[in-house]
Amino acid sequence: MARVVGHTPSWLSAPSPGFNLFQRNPDTKAPSSLRNQLAKAEARGPTRTIAHRGTEVFVLVGNEIRWSDLVSLKDADKEGDNQSYRVLKTPVSTQIKQLVVSPHGDYLAILTDHTVHIAALPDSSHLSVQDASPLRIKTFQLGPTAHVLEQPPVVSAIWHPLGHLGSCLVTVTKDACVRLWELNRDSRASFDEPELALDLKKLANATSADQDFSASKYGTSKGFSPDSVEMEVAAACFGARATSDEHGWSPMTLWIAMTEGDVYALCPLLPSKWEPTATTIPSLTTAVVAKAEVNSQSDPTPEERRIVDQQQRWLADIDNQDPLVVSHIDTLAEFEVYQRPANPPAVPKLQGPFFLNPEPDYDNITDIFVIAPRLDDAALMQEEDQEDFLGHDGLSVGIVCLATASGKVHICLDLDGVEAQWLPSRRAAFRRRFDEEESVSELLLVETLTTPETETSWPTFTSTTTSRYGFFLSTNEGIFNISLESWIAPLEDELINPSDSGAAFRLDVLFDVEKSTVDRILKRTADAGAAPACVSIVDSDLGHFVLTATSSQPQAVILDLPFDRSLYASFAPDEAPLALPAPDLRQPYQPSEAFSASSALPSFLDNAVQRNTQLRKADLKTQVRFSPATLDLLTDAHRLLSTETSRLGAAAADLFRRCERMRAELSEQIRQVDEISKRAEAVTGDDDDGAGDAEQPRLVGKDKIEERMNNARTKSKELAKRVEAMRRRMAKELGGKELSIKEEAWAVEVSALSSSLGETATPSSNDSDASTASLVTDDLTSRLSAINTLQRTLIARANEATEQQKALQPSTPTRPDNTEDQESSQDLSASINRVPADFRKQKIAQVMQLLQRESALVDAVQERLRKLAGLGNLYSSL
Repeated sequence: MARVVGHTPSWLSAPSPGFNLFQRNPDTKAPSSLRNQLAKAEARGPTRTIAHRGTEVFVLVGNEIRWSDLVSLKDADKEGDNQSYRVLKTPVSTQIKQLVVSPHGDYLAILTDHTVHIAALPDSSHLSVQDASPLRIKTFQLGPTAHVLEQPPVVSAIWHPLGHLGSCLVTVTKDACVRLWELNRDSRASFDEPELALDLKKLANATSADQDFSASKYGTSKGFSPDSVEMEVAAACFGARATSDEHGWSPMTLWIAMTEGDVYALCPLLPSKWEPTATTIPSLTTAVVAKAEVNSQSDPTPEERRIVDQQQRWLADIDNQDPLVVSHIDTLAEFEVYQRPANPPAVPKLQGPFFLNPEPDYDNITDIFVIAPRLDDAALMQEEDQEDFLGHDGLSVGIVCLATASGKVHICLDLDGVEAQWLPSRRAAFRRRFDEEESVSELLLVETLTTPETETSWPTFTSTTTSRYGFFLSTNEGIFNISLESWIAPLEDELINPSDSGAAFRLDVLFDVEKSTVDRILKRTADAGAAPACVSIVDSDLGHFVLTATSSQPQAVILDLPFDRSLYASFAPDEAPLALPAPDLRQPYQPSEAFSASSALPSFLDNAVQRNTQLRKADLKTQVRFSPATLDLLTDAHRLLSTETSRLGAAAADLFRRCERMRAELSEQIRQVDEISKRAEAVTGDDDDGAGDAEQPRLVGKDKIEERMNNARTKSKELAKRVEAMRRRMAKELGGKELSIKEEAWAVEVSALSSSLGETATPSSNDSDASTASLVTDDLTSRLSAINTLQRTLIARANEATEQQKALQPSTPTRPDNTEDQESSQDLSASINRVPADFRKQKIAQVMQLLQRESALVDAVQERLRKLAGLGNLYSSL
């Protein structure tokens, strides 16, 4: 898990330009309708008031969208520049709840409770903070008849990860209607009508693909249905980020979480033009071909056969296409654009509901976060021999995380996986109705994480690019960094090498020992109100920067960036790095809004004069006249002032307590430093003011430390002698024996070997011991020389015997007239043949065995010499 290295930096604290970015403008008054919305606002949905495009941030202050660059804010604080942001004007009048930036940074989705607006974002070079005037940006209302006040609230707006040019948006409303929009700023019609509109309640009860699944039009009367309560959407997300290390079905799977706890999935949900990654189509082809081979070798059900046939037809349509190659301006990379297959149809089957097993204590679901299964490199390499696909680590099954209103997070495993499924035709649906029943889909609940419970909170997830299995959870209590890394690798080892015997026990032990880590990296104040979701920004200038806002004040956490030690392992030393001191993790003080808020008394007096005709503005500056109207005015003014002064007093008291705590902590630190200083002076001798005398001069610094070390060594030797004397005495009293002659000789031999290996032997007062040590050393040296000589002799003899055996083998005579040589060679070969072959093999084996024994003896002697050298070094150090 990432370590916290700092909190809100100084360039985001008052009175810096970064702090002004999040402050309300006291001169600007919100309309009365908007003030009523803010007063009646409840935590009934997610709040995402900060969005980012790289290091650029879009911040919602009140109902005003502001733009700034965090790197520029950091530099402006150093240069003393007060201009920090620029206001983006939009025609949105109701209270904004969410800001979502498109993948390529071209669009900004602006969500209120019921409406969605799409703003075309200009390039960062046009959003210069040097020009302080507000900038009106081009904005389109999305779905003028679909997302209006009369229609159900909008829950989620997600940019499709495979959308062409990153301009495909999916909106999900509370009544379980999913709409897919393909935006084009040159076509107004693309913002008016969705390319695909689905009613999940109709899909849940559908039996064939011939039915009508479109969402209800504006003005259509709706009847009551039990699904209206059970299928009330809480949040939605896609199953992947469209990277090359994820399974192909994941980025085209839309997960929908209902408030009551049910989870559904739509796969594949694709726009008419989509951009797959480099591994999407190969991984899908590999998975479908493998599944078809399994079905051909077994007896599948009609439903399984139909699913595989539909997937094969779908992929065949993609393979027959000639994709369009386009390049993006921001990345300069080329992508292939495919058309959505027409057969099977574009409407997928609604898979689910997925039941959690074991069933947890259900609470209202607030958000969903899905981690895609990793790409199967081994299966993919059977068809594609590309090194770019290798090195993908992670879990081969998907992970589904559900956040609840009580602050709990359910971690579930999708063991079966979600694949593309479509509804059958009318005839196939009729046959299936009598053949088999629908299978039950389950999610394995492996862990439930608990965070502090708060009222009126809507916990939300935030993904991060630094860790595949890490994410953030934002609640009213703060921001929590959650990491699943601890049990990913052990679980994947269990899945790769399955074993039925004891599998349940091993998994229970795994999840009991290896638990997910939850770390609260930021704590919110009690009066912070509804908690907005945080954003995670990774930049070379900012590091891993987690940003949020509370009560119009920025709060940030800086985490350390993960690094790969293998990148510099060949350059770094083998020693472990020095341990850095723990940073001060206390959050910096943020001044209360009570200090900067303007008093409401002037506006109250103006309103009082307008309401009461008996009062005049001039009367407020003259002598007080006793009347019922004056009494009511004083009473109301006192009530208002008491509230404001109470807030000021509470803020001042908090500041006073912080100052007192800092003074106490500073006094404690001074005391600790003084204590350490005294101890250091006692060690070096600087605490002694005496000048010393001629016999015993004063020792200071290094000499003092060396004297203490010498005294310690002397005392250690004395203690060793006392221990040895005590051991001998105890041995005598308990009937023990003294060291034998062999033991004493072995001790002398160790000392002699130490001196022979280059160590300085300890001088002995006994001359006989010295002579004995020299004899032992000479004896050991002579033994080693004799062993080496014997080894060389045996090797030479073995080589000679081998050459003689080769020379004595019978061969064809070169000169037939030399009869004497023929007879002598025949006699020699006959004498050799008279020696049994077993006897020759036995002798050769004995010679080889002697060689091996001598070699082992030489190795043992060398190893013994090495160990004795270590003992000599240890003895000399003592």
